Amino acid sequence: MPDQPLVRNSRLLGLFVEIVRGPEGTLRAVETAGRGITAEARCTLAVAADKMTTNSGSPAEARQRNLACADRLVELGAIEDDLSELWSRRREGDLDEAAFEASLLRIVMRLEAWPQSWLLLSA
Repeated sequence: MPDQPLVRNSRLLGLFVEIVRGPEGTLRAVETAGRGITAEARCTLAVAADKMTTNSGSPAEARQRNLACADRLVELGAIEDDLSELWSRRREGDLDEAAFEASLLRIVMRLEAWPQSWLLLSA
């Protein structure tokens, strides 16, 4: 990897930052969003590390691996969409704090688990 910093626009990161900075947040929600920021960074690093590896194998194996990776990226997009919907519902007042915190924690836990499944694909 070059010595240049890795910079990437991230909708997930933006949503977590909004949660942290928003006036609606409790300490628990801010702590959970902080975990989400860390998890998003791990996801970014997992994808970047995979792009830097060279693949040896047959074209059929490469195609299979690419399809599996695409499925995983779709899953990451679904996590992002769920967070966006959750934050929108919270800002509109459709969720109380306890429901928001519980749902946020479930989303962050999914995000924390995501890089592990990515690493299994790379093995």
